[in-house]
Amino acid sequence: MAYPKPPFRPSFSLLLASGLLLAQPVSSLAASQVECRPSSDGSGWACSPLQSTAKLPPRPGKPVVRAAEAEPVETVEAPRRSASQPRPVDFSELDWVPREQLTEAQRAAIAPYCSGDYIEPARIGRDDDTPFDQLPVYASADSSSFEQRSQTGTLEGDVLLRQGRLQAQATQASFDQANNIVRLDGDVRLRDQGLLVLGDSAQMQIDTGETRIDQVRYVVHEPNARGSADKLMRRDDAVIVMTNGTYTTCDPGRNTWSLHSDDIELDQEKGWGEAKHVTLRVKDVPVFYTPYIYFPLDDRRQTGLLPPSISNSTDNGTELVTPYYINIAPNYDATLYPRLMSKRGLQMEGEFRYMQPGHEGQISASFLDDKEFDDNRWLYGWEHLGGLQNRWTTEVEYFDISDPFYFQDLNSALDARSDTYVNQRGAVTYRGNGWQFEAALHAYELATITSVTPYERLPQLRLDGGHWLGDSGLKFDYRAEYSYFDRDLGRGFLTGKDGIHTDAFGDPIRNLDENLRGLQRATGHRVSLSPRISYPWQNNWAYVTPAARLQSTYYDLNFNKRQHPDLSTNPDLFFDYDAADTNPSSTIPVASLDAGLYFDRETSWFGRDLRQTLEPRAFYLYAPHRNQDDQPLFDTNENTFSYNALFRDDRFSGNDRVGDANQLALGLTSRALTTRGVERARASFGQIFYFEDQRVQLLDTLGQRRERDDDSTSAYAAEFMYRISNAWQVRGDALWNPDNSTDNAGSLMANYQPEPRKVFNAGYRFRNEVNTFNALTGNFIRDENRRIDQSDLSFIWPLTQQWSMIGRWQHDFSGDRTLEAFGGLEYDSCCWKLRFINRYWVDYNEFESVTQDEGNRGIFLQVVLKGLGSVTGNRVESLLDEGIPGYRERETNAF
Repeated sequence: MAYPKPPFRPSFSLLLASGLLLAQPVSSLAASQVECRPSSDGSGWACSPLQSTAKLPPRPGKPVVRAAEAEPVETVEAPRRSASQPRPVDFSELDWVPREQLTEAQRAAIAPYCSGDYIEPARIGRDDDTPFDQLPVYASADSSSFEQRSQTGTLEGDVLLRQGRLQAQATQASFDQANNIVRLDGDVRLRDQGLLVLGDSAQMQIDTGETRIDQVRYVVHEPNARGSADKLMRRDDAVIVMTNGTYTTCDPGRNTWSLHSDDIELDQEKGWGEAKHVTLRVKDVPVFYTPYIYFPLDDRRQTGLLPPSISNSTDNGTELVTPYYINIAPNYDATLYPRLMSKRGLQMEGEFRYMQPGHEGQISASFLDDKEFDDNRWLYGWEHLGGLQNRWTTEVEYFDISDPFYFQDLNSALDARSDTYVNQRGAVTYRGNGWQFEAALHAYELATITSVTPYERLPQLRLDGGHWLGDSGLKFDYRAEYSYFDRDLGRGFLTGKDGIHTDAFGDPIRNLDENLRGLQRATGHRVSLSPRISYPWQNNWAYVTPAARLQSTYYDLNFNKRQHPDLSTNPDLFFDYDAADTNPSSTIPVASLDAGLYFDRETSWFGRDLRQTLEPRAFYLYAPHRNQDDQPLFDTNENTFSYNALFRDDRFSGNDRVGDANQLALGLTSRALTTRGVERARASFGQIFYFEDQRVQLLDTLGQRRERDDDSTSAYAAEFMYRISNAWQVRGDALWNPDNSTDNAGSLMANYQPEPRKVFNAGYRFRNEVNTFNALTGNFIRDENRRIDQSDLSFIWPLTQQWSMIGRWQHDFSGDRTLEAFGGLEYDSCCWKLRFINRYWVDYNEFESVTQDEGNRGIFLQVVLKGLGSVTGNRVESLLDEGIPGYRERETNAF
C-alpha cells in the first residue's frame, strides 16, 4: 500500500493547534471540547470551545473491524476454558484481533494457519485525505489548566487530540509555549492511517515536527509488521528512527524470526526500512549478522537481501545463492546473485534494469573463475526495447558466453538460457499506415557442441504491408526480404582458450561443421518477393476467401569449398563446387480458397445452459511443382503437422522452398459457449486429401530426399479442450494415420486446481517421428530411439494447513528411464516459508562424452522470511515454475 502522506507531517498542525488550545485559561471542565481552524488571515489558528449542544465525535473504541468495511461485527462466543488452561495473552492494544473474533470476510483475507490479524479500529477521519490546513483540530480531556508564569498549559485525564487521520492519546498532555514543545505522558498512543505507535512518554518540537517517544512498540498494519525500541525519533523529514529496535512480521507472541538492530529507520511514505548492525534471530537465537540491510514496508520494490537458496548437486557440490536487490530509482533497479559453489568457486551474477517512457531494457553479466573447468567463464548481455518516435522502434537482444559448455555446467539466474545458441540481434522497425519496414542484424553464439554453426543474417531487410483496393473488396498484401547469410564454419577439432576439447576417454572432439558438404557450405545473398491478392467475404453465418500469391526467390551464392574429411572412404560425399549454380532462382504461383460455415443452437449440458456451434471449414490449395534442389536451406525446415497446419498455404517455413500442392483440407470444429461467451469445450477434426503426389522435398548432405509417402490422404488431425468445471480442465491433440504408424502422435493433459493452494497435473505425449530433418546439419534423423513416449505428473497439495507436498515425475517409456523426478515439502506460516526438494534429472553431458546422458542429483533448500521481500528467478522458484503448471498462479494468489 502506498501511503499518500507520511506518518506525522513536518508541520504537525495537530500538535500546534493543541498548544494554542492549552494556552486557553479553561478551568476544570469535564470532557471539554474545543475546535480549532486556520485564522482568516493565515497567521495562526482560531480556537473556541464547542457548544454543549453540539454533536461531539465519538471517542475511539476497541479495534474490532477495518474502517473501510461495512460488514457488522460478528459476535463469537469464546470457547470455554478449563481451569488448568492458561489464559490467552491479550494483544488488543496492538490492534490485534484473534481469529475467532474476526468476521467471515476478515478471516477469508488471511491464510488459514494465521491466528489473527491487525485490524485498525474504525475512527472518525481515518481515511480523510483533506489537506491539513483545511481541517479543524479536536481536543478533549477530563480537565485542563494553564500556568501563566511558565507559559505551560496542561490537559489531564483521557486526553484525545485529533485532526483528520492523525490522532494522539495520553493520560496527560502539556505545552511549553516558550520552547514550542508538547509533552505526552502515560499510555501514549499515536495513530496515522495504517500506523500505530505506543510509548510511555513522548516529546514533540512543534516548529520542526521532530518527535521522540520512549519505550516504544509499533504496528504497521498493511505488511503485518510490528516491533519495539528503547527510543523512537521522528525526524523533520517524517522518517522514523529507532534505537535498539526490532522488526518482525510474525504474530504477537510468536517471534519465529526477528531483526534486532542498533539503528532502524522506517519511511512509510517511500515504503522502505533500513537497519544497521543487524542480527537475524530465529526463536531468539542469533543465526545471521549483517552490518546493513534494506527491507520493504509494503509491496513496492525495495533494496535489500532476498531469500537465499541452498542446494547440492553432483556437478557443483553445495550451492548457496544470496540475491541482493537494489532499488536505485522508480525506473532503475539492479539485482546481484552471488553464487558460492563448493566444487567450482564463487560466481558473481548481476542484472541492471531500466525503464523510461520511450524504452526499457536490461543489462546482464556473470563471471566465474571455475576450479573444475580450470578457466575463467563469463556471460554478458543486453536486452532493449524502445521507440525513437511514434513510428520507430528499436530492439536489441545480444548475449555472449565464454564457451559452449556454459549453460550445461552452470546454473544461472539470468534470462539468457538457451539449449542450442544465444541470440545476438539488433533491429530497427518503422511502422507506416498499413505497412512496416525492419532492418536487422542477427548472429548467434553456439551454446552446444552437438550442433553445427547456424547461419547469420548480416543484414536482414524486410518490408511487409497490406492495403484495401478502394471499395472493390480486394485486399493486396506484400512481403519482401533481402538477407545476406553467412557463417564461419569450424574445421578440425573443437578448440577453446584452454586448447583442444576431449571426451571422457581423452579423444579430441571433432567439430561437427566438418560434416557439412555441398549446398550446406553455401553462403550468400537472397532476395524474396511475395505479393498476394485476396477477396475476403463474410457474414454472420459463412465466409469465403479466394487468394493468390507469387513466391519469387533469387540467390547469389559463394561456397566454402571444403570436401568432407571422409571422402577417401566414401566417394559419394564428393561435391563439384565449380559446377554448382551460384545464381539459382524460382518463381512459383500459389492459389487457395478458404471457406467456412457457422451454425449454433441453444442446448444444455449437465444442467448448464450453453450455446453449441458447428463450424465446418474447407481449404483448397494449389501450387505447381518447380525443381528447387539447387537452392540452399538458409532458414527453411518442414512445419510440424497439426490441425492448424491443415489450413497453411505452405508446408515449409522460411523462403528457400515452396511446397507443390494440389490438395483439399476439410475440418470441423464444435464449441460449447456459456451465456457470457466463455469457451467451455472445443473439439476439432480434419484431414487433407492429396490429388497429386508431393514432389518438393528437403535434401540431405548427400543430395538425397526423404522417402516420400505416396498416400492420397494425410493423417487425421484432432484437438480438443474441455473445461469440466472451474477447477478441472482437460486438453489434448492427436495425429493418426491408419496406413503409416510413423505419423502417429498425440498428447493429453489434465489440470486440477480447485483453489490456489492445490495444483495437480497429469499428462502423456507420444510422437513416432523416426524420419525428421535437421536443417542445421542437413541430415534426416532415422533413429528409432528418438521416438517420444513420455508421461508427466506434477502436483502441489496441502497435507495440513501449513504443510504441502511438492512433486514431479517425468518418465520416458521408449528408453524405460526417468527423465526428471523431484519431491519435497513446503512449510508455510504467517511470517516465513520453507521448501526442501530432492531432485534427480538426466543431464546431457557434452563435455565428458558427446553421446552419453548422465543422471544428476541435487538437494535444494529455500527459506523465505515474509516481510523481507521475495525473489523469482532463484533455483527453487525456477524449478517449480517450469516444472509445475499452475505454480505461478498459486504464488500470485497466495495470502
